[in-house]
Amino acid sequence: MTMQTHAMAVRLSKFKVGDLALKSALELERARAGVDYDKSQLTELADALRVSAGEDENAGSVAYMRPGYFEPFERVYRSSHAIEPKSSDDIRKFVIAAIKDIDTAANKKIDEKLLTKLVDFCLELNREFVRQPTENRGGRRPRSVAIEALVG
Repeated sequence: MTMQTHAMAVRLSKFKVGDLALKSALELERARAGVDYDKSQLTELADALRVSAGEDENAGSVAYMRPGYFEPFERVYRSSHAIEPKSSDDIRKFVIAAIKDIDTAANKKIDEKLLTKLVDFCLELNREFVRQPTENRGGRRPRSVAIEALVG
C-alpha cells in the first residue's frame, strides 16, 4: 500500500467513495465529449477502491474489504451483470477489474465502449454509497443525494 493510499485509509468513508465516483463520472463524461478531463479524480477513485476492496487480487477473500463495503459492491455487481455473483470472490474480482479499467482511463486515451462502461459503473457506485434508505422513498429504488438534488 502506497503512503498516499495508506493515508486515505484513515479518512475513507462510504460517502467519500460515492462522492469520488460521481466526480469521476463527470470527468469521464468530459472525456467522452472530447474535452480535457481531470485524470486525478480517476486516480483518487481507484485508490479509494483499493483501500475499500483490498489491492491484492490473489488474496481470494473478501476479508480485506472494509466493513460495510461488501453489500454495496455486491449490489453494483448485480446491477452491472444482471445476475447474482457465484461467490464473494466474484465481487472482489469485479472491483479489482474496475480498478484496472479506472487506472487505464487515468493513464491512456480510452475508447467509447470503456468510457460508457466506466460512467455506468461510477454512477451505480455513487447510488450505492450515497443512497437514501429505501423506506424513505416509498419502496422505490433510491437515488443518490447528488442525483436527487439535480432532479428535485
